[in-house]
Amino acid sequence: MAAVIFGIFHFVADSFYFYWTYWWSDMVMHFLAGVVGGLATYSVLFESGLWRRNSQTALMRVIIVLFCVMTVGVAWEWLEYINGMTYAPEGYLIDTLSDLVLDGLGALIANLICVRSNARVNG
Repeated sequence: MAAVIFGIFHFVADSFYFYWTYWWSDMVMHFLAGVVGGLATYSVLFESGLWRRNSQTALMRVIIVLFCVMTVGVAWEWLEYINGMTYAPEGYLIDTLSDLVLDGLGALIANLICVRSNARVNG
């Protein structure tokens, strides 16, 4: 569901130039990307059976998911930079740092959702 919302928001934002019109739309996208990426990473790594279910503590799962999401976030920012897609009026460094913080915050929220959901299911 989160991926669908993310996709719809991106389509609308890109089609109607929200990224260039509304300064906060990029921030919302980075937060949602962190949430969607965190949920997907947690699901693939820990819920799919790819790794043994109880092989890591909750803290280790949070660290692994955060690392994966932040790796994608850094790669995205690097691609924005080398392709010249850096139009932030406050400067590229501040924009990049806020984007990465929001990616990480979204991943932490996704982890919180997954860990609490697992705690409820597993008792």
